[in-house]
This record gives sequence, C-alpha cells and structure tokens, in this order.
Amino acid sequence: MQENQDIKGFTILELLVVIAIVAVVSAMGFPNFMSWKTDREIRLATEKVSSMITNINTQVKRGNFLYVQLQIEPNSVNETNFTTKGIYKDTYVNILYNPKEKIECKIQNSKYWDEHKVETTSKNVAVHFDADSSVCFSKDGSKFLKEGKLKSNINILINGEEKADYLILCAPRNAEKTGNKCAVDPRKVGKPSYGKPSYLVLWTRFGTVKKYKWSGSDWNLQ
Repeated sequence: MQENQDIKGFTILELLVVIAIVAVVSAMGFPNFMSWKTDREIRLATEKVSSMITNINTQVKRGNFLYVQLQIEPNSVNETNFTTKGIYKDTYVNILYNPKEKIECKIQNSKYWDEHKVETTSKNVAVHFDADSSVCFSKDGSKFLKEGKLKSNINILINGEEKADYLILCAPRNAEKTGNKCAVDPRKVGKPSYGKPSYLVLWTRFGTVKKYKWSGSDWNLQ
C-alpha cells in the first residue's frame, strides 16, 4: 500500500506569525494580570490584619488576656510588619493598682507585654503612616487606646460618615507617590485622591472590624 505523501507541516513564516500573535495577546493581558495580582496582595493583607484584630479580641472575651494590642511597623516602602500582643490578668491588675504605672498602649516588645508575639506577619503593603503605631483593646472598651500615628488619625469620610479609627493599606508603588505612605484624603467636597488598589480596616473600641475597598469614588464594604 502506498503511503499518503501529501502531508504538510508548518512553514517558518506560519510559525513566526503564530508566535507574533501569542506575543501580542500576552502583552495585552500582562498589565491586567499584574493589576489583579497587586489587588489580591493588598486584599489578602487586609483580611489578615482584620483577622488578627478579631482573634486577639476573641482572646480578651475568653479571659485569656485582659488587655491586647495590634502593633504596626512600616519598616520599608515595600513591607509592613503586624504583631498582636497581650497582658494577662495578674499583670494587668498589678499595673492598674500601682501608683507609679498606668495602662498604656506602649510600643515595645518586652517587659510591658506578657506575650509580645501572639501573632505576627509581614506583608508587601504600605500603610497611611511611616512610623511604628499601635491600637489597644480591653474587654469593656474602657481602655481603648492608640499610640504613634494612629493617635492622630484624621477624620475621613466612609459612606458619608466621619471615621478616625482605621488603617489604610495600599500598593507600595502607589505609596511612593505620596511620601511612601498611602494617601489620606479628608475632603468632604469633591473627589478624594486615594490610589487604587486601596483597602481599609475600620474598627471600634470593642474590636469589631469591617473591611472596605476604594472604588474610585467611595469606600465599599467587603
């Protein structure tokens, strides 16, 4: 039986055309992929910080700690460290009834805090300040304290309401445009100038948290 000799392969020109088409399609899709990747990194960091606040306050409600802290350390334009800490009942009572001491939201790793690394993580994100800061919680909300830049948070509009207890997270490349910090825009009239992607963690004195994403015109609840 004679084999079919009329079998043709791709010519070099046809292969070059296919490669060129693939390259063009890839180039068109790459910016969208990078945008999605950056947004995902900021969103996951926001979810982690929210989870850390919830977890440490759950331990307060269970009586494991009487006083807890979330410490935020922007150690470079590309990375921020987040750490939760706790004080046990005996230590808390000793501080409370010692005339030489008082309950504070101290930014330090030892001595004051019984557990100075309950949970810790580093994320490739920027925040809206450039110095170590912290927020502290107690079971009844009476010792809701802040230290560092969080202590001087300006009021911003979130769904038409002014809020001051928040943390903004954004992409490091956007932070480079505003002094290595995420933009904070307090204006009540006109379009605020938050970069995208930007996320926000909002908390109360009782440790309840909400997460928001900047849409370009408002903070949308996630």
